[in-house]
Amino acid sequence: MSAPQELFASCAPGLEPLLAAELRGLGALTPEETPGGVIFRGHRRAMYRANLESGLATHVLLRVASFVARRFEVLERELYAIHWEELLTPGTGRVFRVSSKKSRLLHTGAIEERAQVAIAKRLGDADDDDEAPIPIHIRLVKDRVQVSIDTSGAALHRRGYRIHGGAAPLREDLARALVIASGWDRASPLLDPLCGTGTIPIEAAMLAARMPPGGRRSFAFQRTKLLHEPTWASVRANAEEARQTVDDLLIVGRDRDPTAVEASRQNAARAGVKVSVSQANLSAPFETDARVGAVVTHPPFGRRMSASRDLGPLYRALGAVVPEGWRLALMAADRKLGLRANPRLRTAFLTDAGGIKVRALCTPEDEGP
Repeated sequence: MSAPQELFASCAPGLEPLLAAELRGLGALTPEETPGGVIFRGHRRAMYRANLESGLATHVLLRVASFVARRFEVLERELYAIHWEELLTPGTGRVFRVSSKKSRLLHTGAIEERAQVAIAKRLGDADDDDEAPIPIHIRLVKDRVQVSIDTSGAALHRRGYRIHGGAAPLREDLARALVIASGWDRASPLLDPLCGTGTIPIEAAMLAARMPPGGRRSFAFQRTKLLHEPTWASVRANAEEARQTVDDLLIVGRDRDPTAVEASRQNAARAGVKVSVSQANLSAPFETDARVGAVVTHPPFGRRMSASRDLGPLYRALGAVVPEGWRLALMAADRKLGLRANPRLRTAFLTDAGGIKVRALCTPEDEGP
């Protein structure tokens, strides 16, 4: 990777602008938003940083080839021509993610079979089974073939700290996106009065402390020839040096369920962050002298967990919890229901949470502190 390579960071729908800004801050070159993610360029360091330090990406793909193929023999020949020996270690397992749209080669099973044969011939191996195979993406659109290696492996939102997930948890990347969209300054207090198992407070604490989201996990590129140990060690060391001490920062999670409270505490401990978690009803007063802060939360959507009851009173009670002068951000599947917390809330982004279309509703910027 002597010259900058093209990479693609995928993300949940609606998070593309936030992800582009995040990658720009991580040194990515020419980040360009596209549906489903962000295209950017960079060397190994950029790829490593995107995996380790991005809190919004789900996967980081390295583009390795692009060509036109209308016949299977052409597909196999072009796949064989890729310098796989510079990318993969012979004998390491491989798993294929194949899609085809508006192309002459539509049979994804046949495409995968040709890919397996071509790469095995090039590497001189038999694609031995592996506990953690390297994902290879092959995407055909109008006969144009895009070949990529997934350098992440397991989805990046799987940070490794959340063992207790609760009944309907908000994914880590969506929790972080909501915290960012809230406009929280990462220095004033933050409250989640419906914290469940603590994902929002934990992600907020990690953001404030500049903790690398992927610091507790491994990545697919570490099992390939894309790994350059000195560069990877340097990236990790720099990420650790950038961490900040935020022991005096007040981040609070509250929930009426004692089981959720205990799960929040355990998850926070595994994440290595300081979060104050207590059992309390939503209507319990939140005493604070802070003139600015943020309430960021994930209330029941009304389509799964609490569909059988009217959630209007809960959302009104949520609005009443917000101290004067503080910002409010929440996820809502029903915009009208969300506005019962505060009719001045505005949509920051639309996304998908567990198959449900949801929106982040936040205090407008011109009303914040």
